[in-house]
Amino acid sequence: MASMLQQVLYTVLGLVLMTIHLEVSSLAITNGHCQKNISVKYQVPVAKSRLAGPSNASHPVDMDSYVVYEERVRWDNIQVCCPGYRTILFGFCEPVCQEACPAHSYCAEPDRCHCQRGYEPSHLHTTGHQLVCRPVCQGGCPEHSHCVAHNECECWPGFKDASSWFSLSLRCERVQCGHEQRFDPGRRACVQIEMSMEELMQRVAERLAKGLGAEEDSTNEPES
Repeated sequence: MASMLQQVLYTVLGLVLMTIHLEVSSLAITNGHCQKNISVKYQVPVAKSRLAGPSNASHPVDMDSYVVYEERVRWDNIQVCCPGYRTILFGFCEPVCQEACPAHSYCAEPDRCHCQRGYEPSHLHTTGHQLVCRPVCQGGCPEHSHCVAHNECECWPGFKDASSWFSLSLRCERVQCGHEQRFDPGRRACVQIEMSMEELMQRVAERLAKGLGAEEDSTNEPES
C-alpha cells in the first residue's frame, strides 16, 4: 500500500514539475480546444422470440427466445485542437506558426510570434512586418555600453570593462592602442596597422622631406 501511494505521489509531483517547466519556458501552451460532434456506431442486444416448431392446432406451440445485436448511432461531443493548433503531450494544444519565429520570440498564436520574457518588440530595426525583439535592461546600461541580453550590458567596440572583480556594476573605458596600432572590432584587440605601398612611400617621402629641411636649416645658420 505504501509503495503504491509513493508511486501516485511521484506521478503527481512529476506532472506538477512538468507544468512548472512549461510555464517557465517559452512554449505557448494554450487551451486551444474546440468542440466537435462525431457519430459513433454501436450495437445493442435486442431480445426476440420465434416459433420453436411448425404451427399445429393439435399441439401447443413453443416459443424460442433469442438475442440479436442491432446497430445504433449516437452523437458524441469531443474536444479537439482548433485549426492552427496541434496536439502535444497530455492533450495540450500548441499553436503552429508556418514560418519560424525570429530570435528571442515564440509562437504564441497561430502564425503570430511574441517576444520572450525580457525582450520587447523593436520599432527601430524592422524588416517589413518581421518581428524584431530587443533585450530589455532594467535601469539602462552604463556609459559606453549597450544592452545585449535581458539585464546584460556589454561595452561598445573600442571600449573594455574596467570594473574590478568585486564590483557588480559595469564600467567601460576606451581601449588605448600602441603606436601604429588600431582597435579591430572583429577581434576586439589592438592590431598592427597595415599600410599599402602608396601609404608607405608617402610616409617615407614625408620623413625624407623633414630630414632635408633640417639639413637646409643647419646650412643656412650664420657662422659665429
